[in-house]
Amino acid sequence: MSDGDEATGNDRYDEIAISPAAFSLAGRHVLVTGAGRGLGQGMAVSAGLAGASVTALARSADQLEETVRLIRDRGGECVAHAADLSDLEGIAEHAAAIEDRLPIDGVVHAAGVQIRKAAIDYTLSEWRRVQSVNADAPFFLSSAVARAQQAAGRPGSHVFVGSLASTIGLPRGAAYAASKTALLGMARSLSTELSSVGIRANVIGPGYFPTQLTADLLSDPANLRRILGRIPMGRMGRPAELAGVVVFLLSDAARYITGQLINVDGGWLGA
Repeated sequence: MSDGDEATGNDRYDEIAISPAAFSLAGRHVLVTGAGRGLGQGMAVSAGLAGASVTALARSADQLEETVRLIRDRGGECVAHAADLSDLEGIAEHAAAIEDRLPIDGVVHAAGVQIRKAAIDYTLSEWRRVQSVNADAPFFLSSAVARAQQAAGRPGSHVFVGSLASTIGLPRGAAYAASKTALLGMARSLSTELSSVGIRANVIGPGYFPTQLTADLLSDPANLRRILGRIPMGRMGRPAELAGVVVFLLSDAARYITGQLINVDGGWLGA
């Protein structure tokens, strides 16, 4: 008999099958940025429902009240942390304060901004604003979290929220596309540096979801028809359909996945 044939009981199950418990986030502490509204709120609440203790981060404490309530109403644990991540000098201090309260196991970078205009019309300050929030802040926050995880010998999962623009060109969003493409390179580099110590980094690529970032685009009936006509599923995504991938990537069920881009787009890129 081979070693595999000799395996019995729990050893055999562990070898060939995944346990439902592997999808749970019980006992984990997850930090979610942009958690006060939209997709970030859905990710934070979903992590809480999966058992994680959640730190919900946004610029305004008022934005976070509903997120905290939604998690606590279902018996979960959530603490609000107000911070402006565009203040890059303060990121390490915020990360340390959150880590001191409870060691961070996972971080989800959902905070983002969009300035929709022609590439030739961007000002330097507009360009820098988008890069600061969408690319610089996630990099330095993940660096701070990973530093603490590595020092403690603790595994971790870092989930960056990219976009269709991480893969393809879309009009009137050059700064946004540059920032979201940067996240993909960032996650791949982090995965090569940190996977050996159990720290994973991945990107999710949302297609079109109704959020504040897409409200101006989707308010135009012609744009809405064009976008829906391009999506094989014929509809936009729902926050829960994106959050499910986030919970998976944070969990042990995804422990062999790192340096990857997972698109959640209703079939847009497959068409």
